[in-house]
Amino acid sequence: MTVTEIAQEHGVSRQTVHTHRRRGDFPKPVEGEGSTRPRFRAEEVAAWFAANPKQPGKRTDLAPEPDRGEPEMSAPASRGLTDTSHEDSEALLGASDVIERRWPGEHPTLVRDLRDLVDTISEEAGAEDG
Repeated sequence: MTVTEIAQEHGVSRQTVHTHRRRGDFPKPVEGEGSTRPRFRAEEVAAWFAANPKQPGKRTDLAPEPDRGEPEMSAPASRGLTDTSHEDSEALLGASDVIERRWPGEHPTLVRDLRDLVDTISEEAGAEDG
């Protein structure tokens, strides 16, 4: 078998086969006439894959979370409320409505928390106006 045939038969990439070969535990190629391509005995390769089942690789598309330690306490949210706060409140209410329509009764805590947040923003804005 060639590396390409091994990859097709065992559902791996050619690069994976080469990686296994570099580690040194993959079956050794056999000598053959007329080709410089390494060829392997099918039964040895099948036995190796049976003894070394495929395992999912580590996801590389996710960045590791930095260790931020304890969160710092920020200034009270009531400072500097603007028209943006009103727009944010409208967006939060819209999100809670979408959640209720799309998944009726499935996320009551999330909907309640979003509406509580809107109430808090409104109360703080009222306190600044008064």
